[in-house]
Amino acid sequence: MRKFLMAALALLLAAAPLSAQKRAETRLYQKTLSKPSLEAFDKFLKKYPSSVYAEDILARKDTLLNISPYDVMQAAAIAKDFLPAGAQFHALADRREAVDRIYAVCLDGEGLGLDQVRIVTLEHGADGWAPGSTYDAPSTDAGGMAVRSFVDSTAVFSIRGTRYLRFNYLMRSADGTEQTYVAATYAPQTDEFGAASFRGKNILKETETLPYHISGRSDEALLSGLDRPWMRLMVEDLRKNPALEAIPDNYWLTDAAIQWWLEQNPDALTSATHLKFNILQEASSLVEEFRSAKGKKNSSKYTAALIDHRGYTVIVVYQKASSDYVLAWAEPECQDHYRDRLLNSIAFDDANTLALSYYHGNRTFKYRLNLTSKNLRRK
Repeated sequence: MRKFLMAALALLLAAAPLSAQKRAETRLYQKTLSKPSLEAFDKFLKKYPSSVYAEDILARKDTLLNISPYDVMQAAAIAKDFLPAGAQFHALADRREAVDRIYAVCLDGEGLGLDQVRIVTLEHGADGWAPGSTYDAPSTDAGGMAVRSFVDSTAVFSIRGTRYLRFNYLMRSADGTEQTYVAATYAPQTDEFGAASFRGKNILKETETLPYHISGRSDEALLSGLDRPWMRLMVEDLRKNPALEAIPDNYWLTDAAIQWWLEQNPDALTSATHLKFNILQEASSLVEEFRSAKGKKNSSKYTAALIDHRGYTVIVVYQKASSDYVLAWAEPECQDHYRDRLLNSIAFDDANTLALSYYHGNRTFKYRLNLTSKNLRRK
């Protein structure tokens, strides 16, 4: 019995220094948490580098160094005081190496184009918040657009430790018929900015509850940097957005061809005496429509068809010498046959000249289009 008691006492005496060390370690841990600071964290880690508390202390140190205490709404409230009244912006707070910054992404401002996004940086110092740099980042083509505004929700997310601000905006033409939806992402830590867009026609109906509804195409094929995860996320979101209806390739090619023709021949219906034609790609739906069209007109050099397609009345010509399909004429399809001008028929006067016959109320008239010279005469 005496031997057993002596052995037990020896064990207790041996364990006493270890127990005391653990208690001191715990006391310092609790003291560090009561007044957290970089100095306190470093002091603990230096004294107990292998402590069971070390991982927690390291995480808290990283939070103090690199995780902002401000959410999106708080960041916006701070940024508002440094931006023009009524400015459209979204804000993201960021902390790096214990320095707090707020990045305000603006859609308007002096000298800012619709094809740019302005990023204003605010930095927190000893005297509080102060403006830093301003960067006008190139965004998405805004040709034909007149105004823009934020749509949908803003998101802050992280990939491999890097934080990103994701936002979306909608650009509109002056009459609202053309629209471009833009998804954009900014990463303050790496200063990366990128955007993907979906451009097309506004097809939103009054009965729909959607904030927008566009029939068109994305610019995915034109984008670089799709090896980056955050860029792929934006493109994937465009694909999944139910308010963005992608036009099939054959119709997209047709719409692009008609738009080009209209832009190149703005006075075709009024005063133009010479036109520009464009060659259609084989995959265009206009080529499909031409091949199945009835009532084609033939000359020794050309075959022509009058087609109503996708809201336009067009003339597609097959050039026998080159085997090309050409868009020779395009105008908005007649909606009221009693009030509006109606392109009623076409016929060849000779091998090169195509006569276009119109009705306009009780009046009839003709245009004559030379398919070789592309000269236009009116009678």
